Amino acid sequence: MRNEIPRPRVYVYRNGRELVDHPANGRAVAGFGSPTGTIGKAICFDSLTVIDGHNRRFEQSDFGGPVSLKVWSHGTKPLWFGLADAKTVALLNAQSVKA
Repeated sequence: MRNEIPRPRVYVYRNGRELVDHPANGRAVAGFGSPTGTIGKAICFDSLTVIDGHNRRFEQSDFGGPVSLKVWSHGTKPLWFGLADAKTVALLNAQSVKA
């Protein structure tokens, strides 16, 4: 019997709805790319790598725009991140200041 700690999984959201059909959704997280800034309290990254038989890297364009990432494993609280390039992070932050 193996006593490995399970890898956290990522769940992808846009506008509060889970993108259940996206190939990254529900996959084990291998890692994140470079940080691009923050939106609210969420740290944003330029890419996400998941394990789906091999490591597969996704960027904002693979989702058709920026998305929220819930990273979770059994018995822990979910952590939220963003997947957005630096230009998008700056634009969204500028819009939130004007609102």
